[in-house]
Amino acid sequence: MTKYYLSIINAASKADPKGFIEQCNENYISTVSDAATILLDKGKKVIMLAGPSSSGKTTTARLLGDFIEKNGCEVYTVSLDDFYLPNREDYPLNKDGSYNFESIDALDIPLIKKCFTELIAGGESNLPVYDFSIQTRSKQVNNIRLGKDGVMIVEGIHGLNPIITDFLPNDAMARVYVSVSTRIFDSDGEIMLRKRNLRLLRRIVRDNRSRDTDAESTLASWKSVMAGEDNYIFPFRNHADIKLDSFHPCEVGLLACEAMELLDRVKGTPYDKMAENLLEKVKRFRVLDRSYLEGDSLLYEFLGKN
Repeated sequence: MTKYYLSIINAASKADPKGFIEQCNENYISTVSDAATILLDKGKKVIMLAGPSSSGKTTTARLLGDFIEKNGCEVYTVSLDDFYLPNREDYPLNKDGSYNFESIDALDIPLIKKCFTELIAGGESNLPVYDFSIQTRSKQVNNIRLGKDGVMIVEGIHGLNPIITDFLPNDAMARVYVSVSTRIFDSDGEIMLRKRNLRLLRRIVRDNRSRDTDAESTLASWKSVMAGEDNYIFPFRNHADIKLDSFHPCEVGLLACEAMELLDRVKGTPYDKMAENLLEKVKRFRVLDRSYLEGDSLLYEFLGKN
């Protein structure tokens, strides 16, 4: 695995910013393409794709689907989030009494088993659609028939959990784990940004852009998010048949402008030390103009396209 240093990243950002960004994007797309080839060669019908928060699961699932479709298969992408229980009172609770959305017990496991079993058997199934705007299950359903050449990509944080995967036939299923698996080091060889730091930066920018959530709220929820990862995701990552590292060496430079502005607003709150620590590290990166970001980049999932 490549070891990334701040000095090397800043040098690449200065020498050829557009080319640096393009190369980062091409490298990840090539990695996903290679994974798709392996999955096609093995004839997998169901691809369970999991990973922690802000890993790029949604884009990775779409890229996998695009590559598989180009090889003549019909692809259906299913989000485990659509299987959230319809009634909020049925959700498990955190110690503080708040709803635990990270727990696998927040999902309708019997319905998952019913729908997936129907599809793998070659039939059709009506999959639920969760309406996040009203925080309950929609009356709309997603009708799918997984034919002979059909492939289903199931994306969600619990995609590798045996509670879901153990009833699926191993010969038809593959497990894919995507996360940021790279750290960034300073010139002394000390870790400057950890894997979770990088995902948190992605989430801060994404939450503000697409979920109208400020950095303070994202930082406030991060402890709970990490606990959910420790309990429900990381214990099963070694079950994966394929692991993908979604780290892009150019990403901090592209996230920097928005991230610095958002983190600066956290001053004077209970999370100001956490924000200041992250802010000081981000400031050391050469800022990259996001207009150089083109094509089918995973980073659009966090930066948006406008």
